[in-house]
Amino acid sequence: MIEINENIPFLWRLSAQDDGEGFCIVTMVVPFNTGDKNLEHTIETDIVSLTADYTSGEEDEILEWNEDDISLFLKLITTTSTGKSYAPGGSIRVDLSDPDTIEIVNIVAAAGFGLAQTGDNYLLNSDNSQMSFEYDVGAQISLNSVTGYKRGVVVDMDDEHVVCVMLESIERISSTQEDEILPHDVLLVKRHQVLDPLYTRTEPFQSDVVH
Repeated sequence: MIEINENIPFLWRLSAQDDGEGFCIVTMVVPFNTGDKNLEHTIETDIVSLTADYTSGEEDEILEWNEDDISLFLKLITTTSTGKSYAPGGSIRVDLSDPDTIEIVNIVAAAGFGLAQTGDNYLLNSDNSQMSFEYDVGAQISLNSVTGYKRGVVVDMDDEHVVCVMLESIERISSTQEDEILPHDVLLVKRHQVLDPLYTRTEPFQSDVVH
């Protein structure tokens, strides 16, 4: 358990894979001190970063989290079942070994290092009967895919498009279809394709009416 604030000492470590194809494994690194020892807590994600000019013979690259990383992490960590409201200038205690926290780290890593694919080949057109809703970065959403409604998280947006990190797979349905979408893949979709999370909710929400 650590206490974090707006000045989170979080880092990314990019470690080149041995295949020599220019991909790096993305690992979260949290440095801390115990007495006179400098230690670190690491969370290895399932995200890879494409860096074509990086070879396995070089040392690992260390990057500081940017403002977008920190903002997204705080939004997601405070909306989990164990999260508490975060006030600017305040702090929050986070268990870095908690599976929910590790999942959030993967989402933040995917948002920062993943390559966004267009969602046109994987989604069905929404009709007027489907519920849209107001959302912002960090919101859980639903997408109407070719294999059913799938969960995602909004990690960026503009007036026309939304970037989502997927939380569920969109399976391949034919030999002519492109590769399937896996959890933590990044999709670029149109704003009207983003649907209320109720379409993929597995348990009643606080505002739901149970009949």
